[in-house]
Amino acid sequence: MGIPGPYKSKQVANLASGVQFWGKYLVAEKNQRKTRNGRNIINLRLADSLGSFEVVVWDDCRVQGELHKGVVIGMHAEVSLYNNRPQITARRIRILDEDPSAYLIAAPVPRETLLSELKQMVDSVSDLHLSILLQTILTPEFVTVFSSTPAAKRIHHNYLGGLLEHTLSVARLCQQAAQVYPQLNRDVLVAGAILHDIGKIKEYELQVTPEYTLEGKLLGHIVIGYGLIDQAIQKMRGEGHDFPPMLENMIKHLILSHHGNLEFGSPVKPLFPEAFLVHVMDDLDAKMFVYFEKMARTDDEEQYITPYDSFYQQEFFTYRYQSEQPDQPDGDE
Repeated sequence: MGIPGPYKSKQVANLASGVQFWGKYLVAEKNQRKTRNGRNIINLRLADSLGSFEVVVWDDCRVQGELHKGVVIGMHAEVSLYNNRPQITARRIRILDEDPSAYLIAAPVPRETLLSELKQMVDSVSDLHLSILLQTILTPEFVTVFSSTPAAKRIHHNYLGGLLEHTLSVARLCQQAAQVYPQLNRDVLVAGAILHDIGKIKEYELQVTPEYTLEGKLLGHIVIGYGLIDQAIQKMRGEGHDFPPMLENMIKHLILSHHGNLEFGSPVKPLFPEAFLVHVMDDLDAKMFVYFEKMARTDDEEQYITPYDSFYQQEFFTYRYQSEQPDQPDGDE
């Protein structure tokens, strides 16, 4: 009997110990080191259009071709247990002559749909100054980059178009909040939501996987975003538009404070309601992405607790209750 496959990354996550499989994947990360007893070991993160997973490659694995980040491989592997946790060990690897772009994760919603919603969101901002500010920043060239940039390197929306998807989610949440709290200035809130992460277009670049740019490493997206806002407002003033100084400070504050706390990278805490809500909705959308991703990674109908996540320092409960509707009474005869 042949080895079962090809398996996608989502299927691999649910394989039991002792199972062998094969599949084709993109090498997203490669780290090589020696163990304490001198054996060579390679840790790979392999990816396809559905997700990624970790693989261990020992020195007795047969590798045909040069194994490095960015290549597509065919792999025969086996699932085992290491410290009571599943571990995937490669048995044979062959480098394939295939286009890596077919293995990149992209936003689940079509790009054209997201761009159409972005335009509607921008058009919904009625304030004269903020409307012109958004148009000044969101040029066609800017939007092209904005719509293909990831929102993060690893944690959330870390794929092609992830930044635009995340931005629209935050803006939608802020719109809903504006309906609940009429005291809010909806235009300031929505404009802030649209602009809060614009610095990420220069913080990340999508090579094989999201990577930090040099500017991103040195400055970070909060400082970069502040600079983009400042440049746009100065450009508007140079063209004769009198942008209100207090509104300028508020929009810049929204950018600077959207991480909420100093220890998370914001130089100031949110000082007014709209700034606080952009921070809360930004954090909410990022965390909900993680929860939904954990839910989607398991098809096990009996094992509802995920392995311990060292980054979040917790496990996740994946059972999803399906609501039952009452029977409709029969109509009068």
